[in-house]
Amino acid sequence: MVVGLAGLELTARERAWFTARPPLGVMLFARNIRSPEQVRWLLADAREAAGRELWAAIDEEGGRVSRMPWPPFAGRKPAAEYGAWFRRDPEQATQAVWRDSREVGQALAELGFTHNCAPVLDVFHPGGHAVIGERAWADDPAVVAGLGLACARGQAEAGIAAVGKHFPGHGRADADSHRAVPAVDAPLETVLAEAEPFRRLIAGESGVRLAHVMTAHVRYACSNDGEVATMSRFWLGEVLRKRFGFAGTVWSDDLCMAGAGGSAPAGIPEVAAKAVAAGCDVLLVCEPAGVEAAYRAWLEAA
Repeated sequence: MVVGLAGLELTARERAWFTARPPLGVMLFARNIRSPEQVRWLLADAREAAGRELWAAIDEEGGRVSRMPWPPFAGRKPAAEYGAWFRRDPEQATQAVWRDSREVGQALAELGFTHNCAPVLDVFHPGGHAVIGERAWADDPAVVAGLGLACARGQAEAGIAAVGKHFPGHGRADADSHRAVPAVDAPLETVLAEAEPFRRLIAGESGVRLAHVMTAHVRYACSNDGEVATMSRFWLGEVLRKRFGFAGTVWSDDLCMAGAGGSAPAGIPEVAAKAVAAGCDVLLVCEPAGVEAAYRAWLEAA
């Protein structure tokens, strides 16, 4: 598990959990962030409680998805602005994404982070829910792939691992997966064409090979298994692993989200088991009540 924390410092219960069974890592949100010094201390304290190195992840996409209200994180352009720039001058836009991502990556590394949940590799669709919207680079998979590669390369050069999201694509989804179970009613050929940015980054084009992919809590009618991608052996096994040749780490999106079925904390252990059975390697459990339910089940199983 990569787990969310309750506040600005570890609680006594979190410290006891980390000592008994360290998680793989932690994921920070705005509720965990007050200043650079406090973030460094919190991450160091989590590692000390665990007695080993932990991954430390965050969502610093730019635009409206940013957790830290100071430079170079605050005030960054949303992805869609770079996509519009790309139409005018592809080379300059690509270089700008690379420079911005490298600067942000360097700042994250200095704070103690190891992973950033970016780039967003979803293709914008005008009929999709606004939860993605300007977080997408463009409505063209080739543009999304090119700018996504630049983002991943900039982060890699700073020592930060990119986590591409949300496989196989959230742009067409008709709802916000934080609050509901979204659906995509499109043929398989269309969904695969819009998943092309994932395939290109997985293939290692331009010297960048994506090592981490985050799933979408979205149900795709074309898969015929009735499961959101996070719980789907078709999407994670047949498509991501076999067809796209992904050999890296599959992250679930937050299992506490309604789209995963985990909005009731008591259901987290069952949801987690389904995600693992489908092929997820890393389970994001971000809400404190969900973390408590997961740890209770995990410690009882031990």
